[in-house]
This record gives sequence, C-alpha cells and structure tokens, in this order.
Amino acid sequence: MSLVDTHVHVWDTARLHYPWLEANPELPRAADPIDSDTRAVFVQADCVARQALAEVRYVEGLDWPALAGIVAFAALEDGDAVGAMLDELAQHALVVGIRRLLQDEPAGFISSAGFVKGLAAVARRGLVFDATIRADQLDELARAHRVVPEAVVVLDHLGNPPLESGLDSAAGRRWLAGIQAFATGPGAVVKLSGRAAGDEQRGLAFALAALDAFGPDRMMLGSDHPLTVPADSALYRRWAQTAGDQLGLSGDERAAVRHRTAIQVYRLEETAI
Repeated sequence: MSLVDTHVHVWDTARLHYPWLEANPELPRAADPIDSDTRAVFVQADCVARQALAEVRYVEGLDWPALAGIVAFAALEDGDAVGAMLDELAQHALVVGIRRLLQDEPAGFISSAGFVKGLAAVARRGLVFDATIRADQLDELARAHRVVPEAVVVLDHLGNPPLESGLDSAAGRRWLAGIQAFATGPGAVVKLSGRAAGDEQRGLAFALAALDAFGPDRMMLGSDHPLTVPADSALYRRWAQTAGDQLGLSGDERAAVRHRTAIQVYRLEETAI
C-alpha cells in the first residue's frame, strides 16, 4: 500500500549552518534524501533563521524524485516581516507548510499575540503549520488554535508524549487531556512520528489514544529520518512496509493514515507511488 512519509529531514553543513548539530557530533554532517520510492515531505531542519529561503532552494535542487512537499521555516512572531517572508516562500510550488520549532520556547510564547498573528498569516496563505512542541505545551497550542480556528495545524510526534512514564502515569494523563483539547479544533491533525513511531512498544498506547481523539482521517505517519528511523537502515524498510499496522485499522482507515490524510492536508499531487 502507498505511503507518504510526512517527516523527513535532510541537511548539509557545507551548505547551511545548523547550530544544533554542533551539540550532536554523533550525527552526520550531511543527511541525504531518502533513497526510496516512498513519497516524502521535507520538514525544515532548523538551520539559522536567515537561511530559511536558502534551505528551500537547497532542497528543491536535490536529486530527490520522491519529494512531494516542503515544510519551510518562518519566524511567525516576527511582526510585519513575517507576511513578506510567507509570500516569498509561497512562491515556491513545493512549499506546502511552515514550521517554527516551539519545543524550546517558554510558557506563554505560543499564545502570545505576535505568534497567533503569525499563525493567522500562515492560514490566510493556505499553508499548513507544523507544531513541534513539548507535551506540557499542548493546552497552550489548543488555546492558540481556538483563536485561529481556520488554521490547519499538524501536531508533530504525537506532541512528544512521556513514553518512559506511560499513558497511565500522571504525565501521561496530562498529555491525554492536552491531546483531547487540541483535537477539538476543526483543523487539528496529528502526526505519528518521532520517538513514538520509532518505539512501537512504548508508543503504541499513546498512538491508539491519539487515533481515538483524531480518527484516521486526521492522522498521518512520519519517520523523522534520519533522527528516529534512518532511511538507509533495515529499520526504515520495515517501518515503510508496516507503518500503521499496529493500530488495528480497516483497509480504508489504513489508507487514510498511510497516505490519504497527508495528501489532503498538505494538498499534495495525487501521483502514484
């Protein structure tokens, strides 16, 4: 069955500057595109903000036939300047969404007037916003989304649930309450990716809880290559073949999670894989 991998990173430190990689010497200095027939959505790899457009051009220029879309960076809190940046990004046909990492921001950032204004600007341009957050930011994300209900917001990595503590822990119950609050938004979508996807044993209960909150038509899959499921590994080949199987879905529901939700949410061309 077809698969759209909605969370793929590539980078090249010889081309762009990624400060976070300096603190992770175990990671490669260059991460190449997926050598697979699986369609892929590139998600910005957190190079320095001033290189956001250069990153889009770098990814566009790669020999990557499976590339279906690009989620680019924009500083949504950047006042009047964000509109011009979004307009420039939107001129690139492959740009389908925006991500501005939120997981390192303090409480109050997501619900701030500046960020909410930027989220509305994303929505007006028909772009999706990918939200990578901590579990304790779920309630704040839900509040911001209620202010901009027209925005399509994809929650990356299941909202980074507390895998070590488990769903039945106090932290797990707080995560679940946050997931349920966010899922009430009409444009809220969840992505089974990151550690929750890479650790099927501990992640399954969280994945099933998210599926119950969102339903298969608002859930998609992502490998988080090369950080969680590297595309050049046997693990990726197994993941690509079986992703979503553990959720106990019908054939139509499985099709939604594996490719249909991604195609509809990111407005990808319905090209056969």
